[in-house]
Amino acid sequence: MMLQNWTHQTAFYERVERLNLHGLHFQHVTLCQRRAWMYFHGINFAQWHDRVATGTAKHTTSYARDHSTTGLLGLAPDRIDWQKQIVYENKGTAGAIEASHNQTAFYAVMLSIATGQTWQAVTHILSSRKRRPVPIDDKRLQALWAASEKLEALAQQTKVPKASQIPLCQTCSLMRFCGFD
Repeated sequence: MMLQNWTHQTAFYERVERLNLHGLHFQHVTLCQRRAWMYFHGINFAQWHDRVATGTAKHTTSYARDHSTTGLLGLAPDRIDWQKQIVYENKGTAGAIEASHNQTAFYAVMLSIATGQTWQAVTHILSSRKRRPVPIDDKRLQALWAASEKLEALAQQTKVPKASQIPLCQTCSLMRFCGFD
């Protein structure tokens, strides 16, 4: 992992703590600025969306949630192998790869910073039972840094950002509310 040489490590950690960011922030900002802004400001209709309910059921029946990170930096990954230093995030399908990878990588980076050890990230696709390793390299670290900058800007923004329709809109829990521009 390149984290030991990452010049933004301390600033990233401080920004995450100051803004109370967690993995879903990094997933949402990668998908859509409007979705990220709404999530950041407590607007979340996920619990009333059929697709989210299906995903929650898959999570519940596939693996028990790992509670070993409760109270640790606000992290909530689906599973952690503390012995092998691997963090796992479960996803129902293989879509939104970059967004899923950024969420999973965020957990590994924060655990690496907190423990001083090198953590690995793996996205587990429940529908296919496949595992996708998420490389924590310079490119991923830059993506996380850029996402944290966008999140900081969204935190200060009082107006809902503009959004263009993208293919993901059809499955978004905010679709009926959003009304993309």
